Amino acid sequence: MNPDNALLVHERRLDDNSIYIVDGLFRPDFVRFLHEMLKALPFSLSDYDTKATKGVRHWKHEFALEKLAANPLLKSWHDAIVMKTAELSAGRKLELARVHCNNQPYGDLQHTHQDIVPGVTAVYFANHEWDENWQGELLLFDRRGEPFYAVAPKPGRLLVFAGDIPHRGGVPSRACYEPRLSVAFKFAAG
Repeated sequence: MNPDNALLVHERRLDDNSIYIVDGLFRPDFVRFLHEMLKALPFSLSDYDTKATKGVRHWKHEFALEKLAANPLLKSWHDAIVMKTAELSAGRKLELARVHCNNQPYGDLQHTHQDIVPGVTAVYFANHEWDENWQGELLLFDRRGEPFYAVAPKPGRLLVFAGDIPHRGGVPSRACYEPRLSVAFKFAAG
């Protein structure tokens, strides 16, 4: 948790779902240090958004869930995100199914997709700095397929939403010379 900065949780509604934007969960020095760790991960060009778009691969690092607890820094980060996601999911039984870090450079191509259904997704925006001109907003779509919310990838921000909400990762603009890193925590919901 972040004792120095105020924890801010904003709730938005999209169709019948709540979307939560959480700022201040982690201190800026923690966000910076974690960013340095995450950008050094071994990424592979192995992920895709949907079966129909599996020819368009994305850079990702898949975390072994059992190994996240081995590193004290990653464990505290993981535990804070899991705890906040459970709190915001109000009584739903959640089981963490997958954690992966996305590495999205300028020129990447992202497609609209859903995650685990039924489930909950928590996206942690990992860059320690982000200029608004770098763009890279995550888009959330309503049930008619219209973009409804754009969420800026502010450093250390956590976005929590239902896994069945169609969404698309944001690609950085040409003005950005480093990849946009985000970590997706995907939970199955009972």
